[in-house]
Amino acid sequence: MKAILIASIVSAYFFTAQNPQIMLNTQYKAYITVQAFNPGAIKKYRDRLLNKKKLLPKSAQKFMNTNIDWEMYAESIFRPNWDDLSKKQKANFKKLLQRDVLERYGHLFSPDIKFSAKFKGETQYKNLRGHKFARVSTTLKSTRSDVEIDIDFIFHRGPKRWALCDMHIDGVSKSKSYRQSVRRIYKKHGYNGVVKIFEKRLAQKVDIRS
Repeated sequence: MKAILIASIVSAYFFTAQNPQIMLNTQYKAYITVQAFNPGAIKKYRDRLLNKKKLLPKSAQKFMNTNIDWEMYAESIFRPNWDDLSKKQKANFKKLLQRDVLERYGHLFSPDIKFSAKFKGETQYKNLRGHKFARVSTTLKSTRSDVEIDIDFIFHRGPKRWALCDMHIDGVSKSKSYRQSVRRIYKKHGYNGVVKIFEKRLAQKVDIRS
């Protein structure tokens, strides 16, 4: 499994400079291949991802750092107060977001959750506030039921490649939904208040948006 994942990462690295939809398709095909031929490895990898007592596998950390723009994601959530934070505070908040992503989506990395991915048209590009963004509209459908979900993957163009910076699930932006809550908490309790809420959610699985 590790060899296939590494191949996916390498492919993604080269392809994202052109079109992030190609990256998603490459990663999806690599994942379902491993799922079909080595489901036990998928389960073992998931358990390792969710084990808070162990460091993340190097392949997982590299994948996340290569394919997710944590800076843009964090800035979008903390806007308009991101520039008020110190370098240390920004780094700490990005680490919290990484833990949050693993807590929310790590369990989906499973040999039992099988789905198809269909892209809805070509990649859409947009310039906003001096940055280049791309939207890849996708429908994920369970192969075992009629359940399906529409996800728009939002990418930001960095110096070397495209990287994921947001997701719109059924039309709702993840960063925007967080931003509304973070702005309210920051106004009342400052940065430390935001961190405490995130850490509480991670420890007790409490939704910060509630």
